[in-house]
Amino acid sequence: MLRRIGTCLTALVASASLHAAIDPADLELVRWPDASTTFSEPVAVRAPNDGSGRTFVVERCDNPGSSNTTGHLRIVRNGAVLPTAFLSVSVSCTSEQGLLGLAFDPQFASNRTFYVTYTATGGGLGDSEDQVLARYTVSAANPDVANPTGTVILRVPDIADNHNGGDLHFDHQGYLNWTMGDGGVQDDPNGFAQCTGRKKADDNPASCHSTSGSGPTYYLLGKIIRLDVHAATAAAPANFCGATAGQPAPYAIPPGNPFRDVGLHPQDCAEIFNWGFRNPYRFSFDRQTGDLLIGDVGQDAWEEVDFQAAGSAGQNFQWNTCEGRHTFPGGTLGCSGPAGSVVPKLDYAHNAAPNGCAVSGGYVYRGPIAPLRGRYVFSDYCTGDIYVVANTAATVWTYETLAGTPGLNTYGFGEDAQGNLYVGSSGGEIYRFHSPSYDDVIFANGFD
Repeated sequence: MLRRIGTCLTALVASASLHAAIDPADLELVRWPDASTTFSEPVAVRAPNDGSGRTFVVERCDNPGSSNTTGHLRIVRNGAVLPTAFLSVSVSCTSEQGLLGLAFDPQFASNRTFYVTYTATGGGLGDSEDQVLARYTVSAANPDVANPTGTVILRVPDIADNHNGGDLHFDHQGYLNWTMGDGGVQDDPNGFAQCTGRKKADDNPASCHSTSGSGPTYYLLGKIIRLDVHAATAAAPANFCGATAGQPAPYAIPPGNPFRDVGLHPQDCAEIFNWGFRNPYRFSFDRQTGDLLIGDVGQDAWEEVDFQAAGSAGQNFQWNTCEGRHTFPGGTLGCSGPAGSVVPKLDYAHNAAPNGCAVSGGYVYRGPIAPLRGRYVFSDYCTGDIYVVANTAATVWTYETLAGTPGLNTYGFGEDAQGNLYVGSSGGEIYRFHSPSYDDVIFANGFD
């Protein structure tokens, strides 16, 4: 999750007017679903496009700091939290672990299928608990309670209990995308983020594709993993890093994944779509355009937001050669990164305004507040400020800071089926973006 997890720095208020050079002037954050409701570690808000009017909250865990606790999915309907959890999952929740992601199948209304990511309890494939992607279903008899037993789709070995990524979204092509941090060791000395195959934790980035030596073998760290979860593979080829070669795999590899062809990439991981991340903790797809927007948490000096246009091939996003637009280590502006890699759309410093520490990637707003549509909204865990990028067509993005926000420690954002935008804080409060000038009517805009 975020690089720093802590208690809320300041008390949150029920709502706060935002006064910035952004219309409408009466934009505000309103406590949701009411002024008294709090959640347990709310890291995401999601909604299925099924006409039910329900909105779901991902609660990271009941007991932060425990290696054996429970994360929950909660339903909000008609302004109230339902008393029974939609799903409860046993998780490890030390440091940045827990129940981290939720994505409803695009055909959820008919197939009643959804996916979650979480940190497994107990031992695993690596030196820390594994990160898991699992499929769950809902019975037609009770759509408000999921079937409690899921099917593991992919299990990724982890080396530490931080930098877990864990966000989960379907793209416009119907493929499932899952973010994975670089494992958590400072500086990424093993080179996991740049290694596109399997390797040992040997403090040697040059040993990528070598599995000789002692200790666990790691793969898929520092990546965006992209899978076709609507298909299966009868006999996994050698470049399915999350499956045993020759055995069935509960997923297929989408066209466009850069290492899909086992003949061309026998030692790379076919599951990889993008690579070169430190901790892409929260990301999103623009529901109108399909563009991908990624908040990648920095280390010592710089936070960054990355952008990938819809339909683009897989790309390298530069960690640990670069931190933001700066060399790493060193901090010199103008880092070019590995050949063919992608420069962030924006970065901001820790030691200058806004004095952040961990970016919380947000969304391009597509909801009922017309002046905000098309603008990218994001935040930072330490500042709790809300930032807005007005011109997402620019080569280098600039942003405005909205004044008057509550005292957040921002965990993450989310949308409902109408495109309303929500933001959650470590204190358990969730806020909805609202403007009295614009009616909160149903705003249908296609993709969810």
